[in-house]
Amino acid sequence: MHKIQPEWCQENNMKHASLRIAGFLIFLVFCIPPPLFSQENTASPEPEFPSVLELSLTEAIHLALRQNRTIESAYLSRILERFRLGQDMTQFSPNLDISPQASTRTTGTATNYASDGPDTMRSRTDSAGLSLVSTVSQKIPTGGEIIFAWENGFESRYNKTDGSSGETQSGLSQWSVGFRQPLLKDGGLDHNTAPLRRAAMQEENNIRSLRDTLISTISGVIQDYRTLLSLYQDMEVQEDALSKAREQLEVTRTMIETGRRAPNEILQSEANLARQELAFEEAKAQMDDAHLALLQRLEISGDTTLVPTEKIIYKSIEPVFEDLMALALERDNSYLSALTSLEMAKMGLSDAENQRLWNLDLEGGYKDGWNHRKNDPSYRQEDWWLGLSLKIPLPLYGDQKYNREMPLLSARINLRKANMQLLTARESLENNVRNAVRQVASSLRRVELASKTRQFSEENFLVSELQFKLGRISNADFIREQDKLRDDRLAEIRAIMTYQNSLTRLDALLATTLDTWNIAFVTERTDLEAEYLGNKTWMLHR
Repeated sequence: MHKIQPEWCQENNMKHASLRIAGFLIFLVFCIPPPLFSQENTASPEPEFPSVLELSLTEAIHLALRQNRTIESAYLSRILERFRLGQDMTQFSPNLDISPQASTRTTGTATNYASDGPDTMRSRTDSAGLSLVSTVSQKIPTGGEIIFAWENGFESRYNKTDGSSGETQSGLSQWSVGFRQPLLKDGGLDHNTAPLRRAAMQEENNIRSLRDTLISTISGVIQDYRTLLSLYQDMEVQEDALSKAREQLEVTRTMIETGRRAPNEILQSEANLARQELAFEEAKAQMDDAHLALLQRLEISGDTTLVPTEKIIYKSIEPVFEDLMALALERDNSYLSALTSLEMAKMGLSDAENQRLWNLDLEGGYKDGWNHRKNDPSYRQEDWWLGLSLKIPLPLYGDQKYNREMPLLSARINLRKANMQLLTARESLENNVRNAVRQVASSLRRVELASKTRQFSEENFLVSELQFKLGRISNADFIREQDKLRDDRLAEIRAIMTYQNSLTRLDALLATTLDTWNIAFVTERTDLEAEYLGNKTWMLHR
C-alpha cells in the first residue's frame, strides 16, 4: 500500500537547513533538559533566546514539543488516566486489609437508691480491649469472591461493687474462609471481565487523544511558520517591486529631460511609487502579525526576532483515495472512538440483561477458633456452612417496575444510537478524506499554473522593460507589467503555501504527522510521574 508522506517536499531541505543553525541555538534548544514541574511553583522558567533566532521548520516543531503548555497539560492528565487505569486493572488482584483496634471504657451504676443513703448499692466496671483483624479477599473472573479472615482479640474486665471485686479476662483467636459465587445475576466471565475491557478501550481513546494533541500542536506550528515564511517572501517581492518603481521613476525623469517622454507621465510614475510603498507597508504589517503569532505559538517572548530559513519549494504528490481511506480507518480518532462506543454499548446491553436475572448464589465457608477465658474453661469451636440463596425480584408496578425496565430500555436505545453514530463517523471520515485529496490535487494544479504564469510574466517584463527604455511602450503599460509581475510572484508563493498546507491538513487527518516528521510518540512522561507520585509510580498501569 502506498503511504503518503505529505512533507517530502521540504524534508531534505529541512535537514540541510538545520545544519546551518548556530551551535549555541542547537545547544540551547535541544541539549538542555526540559525543566520539571514543581508543586510549589508550577510555572517553568522561560529559556533565554538570542535577540535574532534563525529557525528551520524542523527546529520550530521540536522547540514547540519541548516547551508547550498544552502538551504538558495533556501529559499531566495522562498521569491521572494511568492512575485510574491501574486501579481498574486491580479488580482481580488480592485486597489486604488490616484493622487494629483498641478500646477502654469505665461505667458506673447505682441501685436500691434511698434518700437517707444506707440502702444504696454502687458498682463500677473498667474494661479494656485490643483486637486485630486481617482480611484477604480475592475476586475471581467468574464473579465469585473468596475471603480469608484472621481475628485476634483480648479483653480485660474489672468489676467492683460495695464490698467485693473481681476480674475476668477473655481472648479470641480464630480464622475463617468463605466464598460466594453468583450463578445467575452478576455471574459469568463475560459480565465480570467487561470492566477490564472497558478500561482498556478507554485507555486507547486516551492515547489517541494525546496523539491528536501533539498533531494539532505540530500542525499549528507548521501553518504559522509557513505564514511567516510566505510573508517574508512577500516582503522580498514587495521590496523588489518598490525598487523597480523607484528605478522606473528615475528612468522616466531622465527620458522627460531628454524630451523622450511627456512631462505628465512623471505623475504616473510617482503614483506607482506611492502604491508600491503602501503595498510594502501593508506586507510589513502582515509579517509583524504573523511573527507575533508564531512567537505566541512557540511560547517565546516578543523580544526575539524569528527568521525562517526554509526555502519555498514543493514536490508533486498525487495521493490515492483508496489507500488513504484504508489508512484513515485504522488511525482516525473520531471513527475509532465511535467504534469503541459501539462495543461499549454492546457490553452495556449485556450488563443490563444480566441485571434482570434472579439472584441465585452459592455460598459456603469454614471457621475455626479458640476462646480463652480466665476463671472459666477455654474451648475451641468449629463452624462450616454451605448452601444456596435465591431472591426473585417481582416488581409489578410503581418505581420498582420503572427502575427494572429503564436500564434495559436505555441500553437498547444506546446501542441503536451507537450504530448510527458509527455510520455517521465513517461517512464523515470518507467525505473528509475525499475532500482533502481533492484539495491537494486542486492546489497542486494551481501551483503548476501559477508557476507558468510567473515565468511568462518575468519574460514579458524583461521585454517590456527594454521597450520602455527604448520608448516603444507607454509609461502606463510598463507600470501594468510591473504590477502583473509582482502579483504573479505573490500568487505563486501563496499557491505553494496553500498546496503545502493542504498536505499538512491531510497528514493531520490521517494521523500520520508524527510519522512524517520522525517524531517518536511517547505516551507518558516519567519525570512528571516521578515528581507527583515519587516512589508510588508502581501504582500506574504499565
